[in-house]
Amino acid sequence: MTEEAMTDSGTSSVSGVITGQPVVDFSHLTADALAAVSRIEGVAAVIVPESLAGQYSAIPATGVAATIYVPDGASVRVHVGPMTVGGDGLGAAEDILVIVGLLIITSPVTGTVPHRISVVGSVLAPRGSEPVLGQVLGGGVGTVSYYQHSDGQDIKVLSGQVNISGTTLANTAGTPDDILLVAGQVVVTAPVSSVGYARVIAAGQLFAPAASREVLEPRTQTLGQSAWYRGDDPRIFFQNASLGPDFFRLLDHPVSLIVMADVSFTAGVTEAMVQEKVADIINFGSLVAPADLVPILQVRATDNFGSIRADDGPGS
Repeated sequence: MTEEAMTDSGTSSVSGVITGQPVVDFSHLTADALAAVSRIEGVAAVIVPESLAGQYSAIPATGVAATIYVPDGASVRVHVGPMTVGGDGLGAAEDILVIVGLLIITSPVTGTVPHRISVVGSVLAPRGSEPVLGQVLGGGVGTVSYYQHSDGQDIKVLSGQVNISGTTLANTAGTPDDILLVAGQVVVTAPVSSVGYARVIAAGQLFAPAASREVLEPRTQTLGQSAWYRGDDPRIFFQNASLGPDFFRLLDHPVSLIVMADVSFTAGVTEAMVQEKVADIINFGSLVAPADLVPILQVRATDNFGSIRADDGPGS
């Protein structure tokens, strides 16, 4: 059951079970109001006043990525998703900035900074900002990366489930000092002959052709997982799917399967079909198949971050 919670959307009443929220902000609650919360599940960040830390710790919680404790009465600003700001616009000195996602600072930090910055995700900032940011970053979960800043530099941000081409990576309309930041699940869909960015930063999962690895890898920083598919034609499953014999019959060439969800193989799919039509599998989800098909799926899974199991029991 999902109950109302004090979240980034501004709802202020709390009761029962709080579940499935990006941020739950208790910073302005009283002890009596917090007592109405019986459980917290599946929350990226919970913001708690320091005076209620003991009471909060007694609440059963599962799947909470980070708990951020703030001074009582603090001015808390919450942002969910990518936040791109210049180094002179991070906020007022009395603020506490909480970000679930990405904090991208596009110029050296010269202005006033918040009292504290807590990021559940990743921070990208210019080199030279370390002394200032190091004093205020705290209470979050994730990574902090610094890049070489130059005048006229452009930082391009792509987020979510993104397919990008070799042309995008060539950056023909930009400059060699530009930076490409891709956040989420990113698939490079074709071979790459050149990279026109000083750095490509992938926060999440990056999938790219193995044939382009020598070109991409020296310019790429991955804050998560990267995998290199071997086929010429990647098929990407972001949603649950069921693959039957007709799927393989209609394919006229081998493909790479990139799985981010639950994919099942139905009865009638044979080992020979998989051998012939699947170049490799990159699995971040769940593959379920008849027991006699599990071994070939395990062999084809060159990168397996998820599970492969038989439909009548766990796979080996």
